[in-house]
Amino acid sequence: MKQFSALAFASVLSFSALPSQAALFTNPANLPSKNYDFIVIGAGTAGSVVASRLSEDLTKKVLVIEAGVDDTGNLNVEVPFFAPFALGTAVDWNYTTVPQQGLNGRSITAPRGFVLGGSSAINFLGWTLGSQDYYNKLASITGDSGWGWTSMQRFFKRVSTLVPPTTNPTITPNEIPTSNGNGPLDVNLPNFDLEPDQRVFATAKGLQSSTDANLKRFKYTTDMNGGNAIGFGYNQVTAGGGARTTSATAYLHPALQNRRNIDVVINTRVTRLVKSGQEDLPVFKTVEVATSKGGAKTTFTASKEVILSAGTIGTAQILLLSGIGPQADLGSKTIVNAPQVGKNVREHPLLSLFWNVNSNRTYDDALRDPAVRSAALNEWFATKGGLFSDSPVNVLGFMRLPQSFFTASRPDPASGPNAPNTELIFVDGFVPGATNPLPATGHFMSILCAVVSPTSVGSITLSSSSSDTFTQPNINYNVLSTDFDVQAMLQAMKDAETFVSSKIGGVNQFTKDGYLQSEFGDFASAKTDAQRIAFMRAHADTIHHPVGSARIGSAASGGSDGVVDSRLRVRGVKGLRVVDASVLPIIPEAHTAAAVFTVAERASDLIKQDNGISSGSPTHSPTPPAHSPLPPPPLNQHNGHGDHGGW
Repeated sequence: MKQFSALAFASVLSFSALPSQAALFTNPANLPSKNYDFIVIGAGTAGSVVASRLSEDLTKKVLVIEAGVDDTGNLNVEVPFFAPFALGTAVDWNYTTVPQQGLNGRSITAPRGFVLGGSSAINFLGWTLGSQDYYNKLASITGDSGWGWTSMQRFFKRVSTLVPPTTNPTITPNEIPTSNGNGPLDVNLPNFDLEPDQRVFATAKGLQSSTDANLKRFKYTTDMNGGNAIGFGYNQVTAGGGARTTSATAYLHPALQNRRNIDVVINTRVTRLVKSGQEDLPVFKTVEVATSKGGAKTTFTASKEVILSAGTIGTAQILLLSGIGPQADLGSKTIVNAPQVGKNVREHPLLSLFWNVNSNRTYDDALRDPAVRSAALNEWFATKGGLFSDSPVNVLGFMRLPQSFFTASRPDPASGPNAPNTELIFVDGFVPGATNPLPATGHFMSILCAVVSPTSVGSITLSSSSSDTFTQPNINYNVLSTDFDVQAMLQAMKDAETFVSSKIGGVNQFTKDGYLQSEFGDFASAKTDAQRIAFMRAHADTIHHPVGSARIGSAASGGSDGVVDSRLRVRGVKGLRVVDASVLPIIPEAHTAAAVFTVAERASDLIKQDNGISSGSPTHSPTPPAHSPLPPPPLNQHNGHGDHGGW
């Protein structure tokens, strides 16, 4: 999503981390051993899950190496509303892309989490799993039924528990989704009702019964994670008790607090994987690290496996720096010719549209006025409620493109009929960005349009100066490089306008009380398709969901078009596995966090199976839960549940 680049909450967001817990190290020289059973590279969304699950066997020693910082005590991570303000700070890798031809040559930011919890600590908290069609297509591509919807359900339910909002009396019992399970990651519906919410629901409920096929595409849903991902509804978010939950708060910190067989070192970058032996294939079980560019190098060795969970950008970079990649690019530095490393990168393009509204309830004043901001933060500290207990997004909608959109030369790239092509995200305020600074006055509603089944393909490559992970690689998302993506975004813009201008029973929900006034900014003057495409190229960004740089190979190719096999083992080597978003051969038509958590849960079982470790029946916490899962009594009668320490 867009970066709030014009904002700085430095006075309240620069809290120092609390003292490190036992087994959390800040210097690799202080680690008690150079040898472990498993080494996990990256304590992000996937890595924290894998490390926690592997450490359930107390006879196995696990080392987690994280380049970034501790998450403890960082309000940018902990306060749900502050999600945008984490971007561009010390908890972000602060990557930028190469100039994007489809964006008029603009370079854009590529935020990734540089902190325990990874991007689950800096994302916008969205919890959307994707459709049953997506997972069934994964199974079809890989030839592995274990990636199918039915098989993956147990792993999804192992991740999350739906907990009550702190307070939101507008939510009724029949709006409670049922797709979550009993896992360590808290998920909740919005804690605070915002002005667009009920307008969106009333409009979607009215349009879904229309006789017009185009309008029927705007349908209402209570659960986007139940197999059919189409519909407008509440945004489930990774939070509980008014605070963000992450892979670190849900998985890694509990493991550190309750087990002695897991060590975590932060502020430490993996510079490369070192070939540690030769059997029938090269063996990569040694990891080289450093704490500064040009600094001293230290190595650690795994007796069983190294699990690379550095994300779509980091994983590709580390593989390439280790000599595992396309020989055509690496030349004499090639150890293993792996042509697909860094290829097949997919990302969701995003475009913000703005409307003036007649309201003083939007969050715009909280962005501009320190007094309003201070009052909201004090309310959050006192009650974990109010505006700051919410993520910036309460409601969103996933849609199919009109059937007439698809042609023989422009086929549908989505996974199936239950998978969307586009998304509309409703925001109760202005969403500032690099090309859209926050206006000094006014109140706004934003609709963010995303193409979630894009066909543009990008890459991660080493720059000429990229000799280690202290220099970023070339990140090319190739945004809006295909006619499909441009035309799909154009349709999404038209759909946003259609939605807010539709009447239900003769009444427009957005204008009936004078709320919605007029389009704002460059969008207001972009009337023709050509003008809108120009607007798109001038203002589009991405939603920060890169996948695919180390994809699972297809069964049809015998795996040769991939980097890893269906069990996520790196092809052509031994001792090395990849577990993160980079392995996904197709991009989820959803916000990607839930899919990555679920992949990590299955991967943990695969690693245990391949190393003769019993999977058992993992529970969601080493200690009893402090809350009970939903469904509770009607949601307007509950008192919420206790805060987690620490999106």
